[in-house]
Amino acid sequence: MRSKVLVFGGLGQPGRSVVGLYQDLLDTLSVHFDIIAIDPALYSDVEKFDFPYVQSFSSLSEYLKTHSNAKVSAAFILTPVGSHLTIIRDLSSAISIDDLLFVVEKPSFSLNEIEEGFGLIVPSLKNRGARFYFIDTALVTPAMQALLHPGLLTDRGLPHKIVAIATDNPVEIAPELDEFCFGNRIQALNERKLLSPSVSGGAGFGFDMGIHAAAGLVRYLQKSGLLKSKLEIKGVVAERVQHPQLEFEEGAETHLYANALLLHERTSIELVIEGGKAGDIWDRRLELHYDDGVIAVGFGTLKHPPYLWVSNSGVQTFDLSGAGYRMHFNDILHALGLDKPSILSCEESEELMTNSMVLLNRLFEAVGQNSKHRETNVRRVLQHKPQFLTRSELMVRAELQQTLDQIRHKPAYN
Repeated sequence: MRSKVLVFGGLGQPGRSVVGLYQDLLDTLSVHFDIIAIDPALYSDVEKFDFPYVQSFSSLSEYLKTHSNAKVSAAFILTPVGSHLTIIRDLSSAISIDDLLFVVEKPSFSLNEIEEGFGLIVPSLKNRGARFYFIDTALVTPAMQALLHPGLLTDRGLPHKIVAIATDNPVEIAPELDEFCFGNRIQALNERKLLSPSVSGGAGFGFDMGIHAAAGLVRYLQKSGLLKSKLEIKGVVAERVQHPQLEFEEGAETHLYANALLLHERTSIELVIEGGKAGDIWDRRLELHYDDGVIAVGFGTLKHPPYLWVSNSGVQTFDLSGAGYRMHFNDILHALGLDKPSILSCEESEELMTNSMVLLNRLFEAVGQNSKHRETNVRRVLQHKPQFLTRSELMVRAELQQTLDQIRHKPAYN
């Protein structure tokens, strides 16, 4: 009998859930494993992800009625973040988890579960033989690999400022991308309940998108030997854009901005982190500001390929055949014993996402300890505008937008 791969959230809703991005990986895995979906959407009327699962169940308990002794090689946690830790707990208490690979989508855990998840649950389950691989495409973008190639940064030293951005669904967008503008995405966003902290992990769009910015920043800091440097938070701004059709709960933000100092030996590096929706741009990137220019590392979006931009030198885009989720997929296949090259080990993905989630949690704690406290500090705005940027940095933002307009016609990954 073949081993099982469980996909929690495996039915999803095409176009509105992350599971569709896993099509290629599931196709490959289905050659070697029985792929089983576990999703309460099984008996609902919503459109479902059309994948030929061997079986589908509405809950873990239903699956266990007939498969309690089956060997499970991997469990994909693709559900809303508020359920991640509960699923991991429930599964690990019901079956043998020796050598079981948990694949956890971003954000890894709810804000109030980060310490318990990474500090207690994950280590205890690893002691029982479980393995964990944490997903965020900002960790494996080919543009970052190119940035870190010997030569590009050798003579520049450290930047004096780093700007990490992850935003989408801007208010204004090119006509051919109109389906992605904020006004046309509100219904889908309401259905995903990303502004319902009880479902979305304790916060709103700033959390859902900000983790990409944090992960890309942490990956750069790790590769640059800066990850252990002291971080001093200077200011955090949480905003909620006002829109009559937008559904939200107490404490939810639509944009998060943060300003901090990274203290390294005898120098300091200013940091700006921005995450959210309904802003002025659509990009996921890291900007490294030097005295003599700027380097931008684009992680890629649905309509923009990963890119490396050097001021006064132009832009380099990257072949998508091995980018983003595809790079994660190779790591996962490698971890499951299949012959694929690996970029991140399970341990590296855990270290990077632990640091990313802890960083993001610190920013939200600066706004308030929980949703109720944050509500009093969330600014109500009619329009999101960039924070903590100088005039020259805003000019770089505008120049990069022109670059994005030029490269957006090329296909990309999410």
